[in-house]
Amino acid sequence: MSVLYFSAPPLPYYINSGESRFKPGESHPSRSHIGLFDLLVVHQGALFMGEEERGWTVSEGQALLLQPDRHHYPLRPVDSETQFFWLHFQTNALWSDQPWHTEAVEEVTDDSRQYRDEQGLTPRAFGFSIPQYFTLRDPTDTYSRLRELIELEKQPLSWARWQQQIQLQSLLKALAEGQDEFGQSPAVRLAERVAVHLRTHYRSSVTHELLQREFNFHPVYIARCMKKALGCSPLEYLTRYRIEQAKLLMLGTTLSIEEIAWEVGFRHQTFFSRTFRKLERMSPSEFRKQFNR
Repeated sequence: MSVLYFSAPPLPYYINSGESRFKPGESHPSRSHIGLFDLLVVHQGALFMGEEERGWTVSEGQALLLQPDRHHYPLRPVDSETQFFWLHFQTNALWSDQPWHTEAVEEVTDDSRQYRDEQGLTPRAFGFSIPQYFTLRDPTDTYSRLRELIELEKQPLSWARWQQQIQLQSLLKALAEGQDEFGQSPAVRLAERVAVHLRTHYRSSVTHELLQREFNFHPVYIARCMKKALGCSPLEYLTRYRIEQAKLLMLGTTLSIEEIAWEVGFRHQTFFSRTFRKLERMSPSEFRKQFNR
C-alpha cells in the first residue's frame, strides 16, 4: 500500500476545495506537476485515475491523494453519473512517499539549528501518514467536513480563511487516525507505548530490565521496534527527552545546573553536562547564558 508521510510543524495548509459532477463519458482532466496535493473523495459512482505508472478505481466511499510533483490523468471516462469532492492543500514541511523518523534522536548539526526557536528549543515535530488510496472509515463524516469547507468559500474572507485552515487540520487528523486504527503494525504500537512510558517516567531510573517487566517483551525486541518506528533506541529517546526538559528548566527557573540535572533524571552532573554538550554543541552554562543577560 502506497502511503504519504508528513512532518509537522508547519502543518499543511488549505488552498481551495469544491464538488464536481461528471456525466457518463466525461473524465477528470490530465495534469502534471501542479504543485498541490489533490485529495479526491467519491460519494457517487467511480473515478478511474492514474498517476505516473499506477492506476486506481476510486469508488463511492473511497479517496485518492494525488501528489503535487507527479503526472495524473484519467484512465478512462466515467461510465455512470459520478459525484466527488476535491480538496487542494500544500505543505512547507517535509513529506515523502517513504517513511522516515520525525522523532529520531540525532546529534544537533549547524544546519538543524535554523529550525530552532529563539530560545534554542527544538520544535516538537511529529509525523502522520495518509494512504494514497483508501476506503473511508466514516464516509458520512468526511463528506460533512468537506461540505463545511466548501460552504466557507461563501463567508467573509477575514473569517473564512482562518476557519478553513482549522477545518483542514481536523479533516487530515481524522483521515490519519482512521487509517492508523486499522493499519498500524504491532511494532509501531509497542514503540509508541514505550515512548509514552518514557516521557511519563523520565525523572526515574529506566533500564532495559524495567522496560522488559513493564511491557513483557525482550529488550532487544523493544529496541528494534523503537528503532523502526522512531529511529532510536529507548535510552536514546529518553536522553533526548531529558535534555529538552532540562532546557525548559534552564529557561524558566533559577535552579542550579546540578539541581536541573537531578530533576530530569540524571544522577551525576558530569554525565549530564557531557551529554548536553554532545547533543547541543555547548555546555549547559553556555546555553543558559545566551538568554540571561
